[in-house]
Amino acid sequence: MLQITRMYQFNMVVFAWCNQTMNYLGIVVDCPKSYKPQVLHHVVQIQPQSLRIVDKGLFGDFFTSYVDSLACGYHDIVNGAISMMPNTGPNTCTSMSHGIRTTVSVMFCTDETPRFRVYRYQVSFEIVDPENFEYKSVQLTERYWLIHYDGGRYVESGGPGVVGEFPILSKDQPYYRYCSRTQDEDDDVPVLALEGFFKWVPGTIEEPLGVEITLPVPFVEMPMPLEIL
Repeated sequence: MLQITRMYQFNMVVFAWCNQTMNYLGIVVDCPKSYKPQVLHHVVQIQPQSLRIVDKGLFGDFFTSYVDSLACGYHDIVNGAISMMPNTGPNTCTSMSHGIRTTVSVMFCTDETPRFRVYRYQVSFEIVDPENFEYKSVQLTERYWLIHYDGGRYVESGGPGVVGEFPILSKDQPYYRYCSRTQDEDDDVPVLALEGFFKWVPGTIEEPLGVEITLPVPFVEMPMPLEIL
């Protein structure tokens, strides 16, 4: 169902909503003169509470690209709905190690305050060839993130498991995915990128069958939204 919404001096026709990221998609139908060359008649990803948008381009170009990306598996269909979270392309990274593909995707996300930007990231692990996987099973033990901020600042973050879980990958369960979030620092220093690694033990944590393996996460940049205020 289409809905007209107004953000500051921007009028938009909202036509989609993502229940994973809590973001909207809409078309800018009117805006201040200074912004018209940039976003008029463009599809934008909207964060209503903070007056921030991400430009997705003219509708025809956006729609063609979106259909192509769906056909190529760039977006998942979750419970009958299309997720805005990309699986490949800008603001994603993929690494291969020990027969496991690790993919990280980052999206600008909604939040209740305009004071800082919030990003939701999705991490997936997939055994590429389950039939010939070298281990009977592996279990995640530890995560580590190096979060980069503007001005050369960085923060290290990590700990046991992910989102309270210690997932196991095996021939019968070759895939696991989770989502979490990061944001600007409280003094409004923008977050720019993240990188890190995950440690897994062959077998299980209770019954290890070998030396821990490390799955790296290459440098992945955050998508910077357009500030309309």
